[in-house]
Amino acid sequence: MNNLIFRKTKSVCPKCLEPIDACLIEKDSCIFLHKSCNSHGDFDVLLSRTPQKYKELDQFYFAISDNKAIVPEYELWPTYRCNIDCAICCFGGQNHEMQYSEPTCADIEKFISGHSQKFYIISGGEPTCRNDLTEIIKTLKKHGKAVTINTNGLKLTDIQYLKELADAGLDRVNLQFDGFNRQSYKELRRKDYLDTKLEVIENLRSMNIQTTFNATIAKNLNEEAISELIDFAAKNDFINGVNFFTICFLGHARDWADEQYIMPDEIIDILEKQTKNTVKKQNVYIFQKLHLAIKALLNQKWCFYNQSYLFIREKGCYSTIDKFLNFELSEPWLNRYAKAYKNNRVLSLFYLSVAIFSLFFKLRSVLIIKELLIRSISYFFKTNKYLKGSKFFSVSFSTGCDPYKFDESIVQNCQNEIIAPSEKTEKLVNIGSDGLYSMSLERRHLNNNPSGNRTNNN
Repeated sequence: MNNLIFRKTKSVCPKCLEPIDACLIEKDSCIFLHKSCNSHGDFDVLLSRTPQKYKELDQFYFAISDNKAIVPEYELWPTYRCNIDCAICCFGGQNHEMQYSEPTCADIEKFISGHSQKFYIISGGEPTCRNDLTEIIKTLKKHGKAVTINTNGLKLTDIQYLKELADAGLDRVNLQFDGFNRQSYKELRRKDYLDTKLEVIENLRSMNIQTTFNATIAKNLNEEAISELIDFAAKNDFINGVNFFTICFLGHARDWADEQYIMPDEIIDILEKQTKNTVKKQNVYIFQKLHLAIKALLNQKWCFYNQSYLFIREKGCYSTIDKFLNFELSEPWLNRYAKAYKNNRVLSLFYLSVAIFSLFFKLRSVLIIKELLIRSISYFFKTNKYLKGSKFFSVSFSTGCDPYKFDESIVQNCQNEIIAPSEKTEKLVNIGSDGLYSMSLERRHLNNNPSGNRTNNN
């Protein structure tokens, strides 16, 4: 193979799921995850079309990552049930077979009493399928937890029900919202839910409940939603974030066309083009270095497949954080920090301090410094202040692990750990990282359907 290898890792064969060696290579001015299975041949998974930037960020990430760091928040799965049947569901119908006893509020309280994590996302399955969701929220709040729910929102058309959740102490709603294109709902969710989603958004707005959009992006389907949702968030201050997720070849989506495959890095490329360079990929990468450095300082895990950026509302529009902070001056110090991190922690902390101080060598920084400090302190001390409305809203570009893009070196730093009933004991336990659990679901599917995996290479 006459291509430049710049990192070796482990992965799995997308067809048989057997562990295999893998490497990141540069070829044709792109970055690929390359792997070869003795039984099923070669696989090249496109990761990035900007090789130099990607390699630099990859090297920065692994220079400071620590797989022994803590997970800052837990995903609590009180149910595997769901009230819709998405065409991209990672379970692929397997959740209907998972008829475990669902944890009671007492079970949940027993678990959280023994764990210090401050932030909980109630997910699953669809959490609103639990008739006692308000009691679950109250149980978490009783122990001082910040509570978010991941939901498709169908039950939130009932504003009285939404009020009950808010009164129970709900801090934030992560709403599945794939944009304003009706066809995208028909293909992603098997039904046009747009009117329902818009009704839910109005309910959330009327109650000023902090909301983050979880949008799945499929290539050649709903790419226009990327800039549209950011524009919408800028005009609505109850929205504190937009999370863009890419299609994963898991569950129902394992047989989707290769042409709809996309990675987070390419979503950033699309956004850069859609905004005519208002959002610049180079600045997103610098911000990601800063974000990763802060995560390392807090001893918290963070997945490389999850990148983020910060936007500031200004008169119904938005500006990007680089308009207020001096990224150009800060980046060299961030690079020095990463190089020194594992050999000289004291020196690396000095470099990080200079990098942060350098950010404010820009006149416009005075316009955001107060709010930026308040929210940084809130996050550092694990209060829920940072979840509340502000001039800021975040945008993330993410994907989950599937048999194609699974990278063992990255999954060791997964920031998502799932709390759910054990398949063996049905007790509420930490069943591990999101990435590893996805692989276990695929192995379960392969065992039940030996010929059911995809047949095309990426």
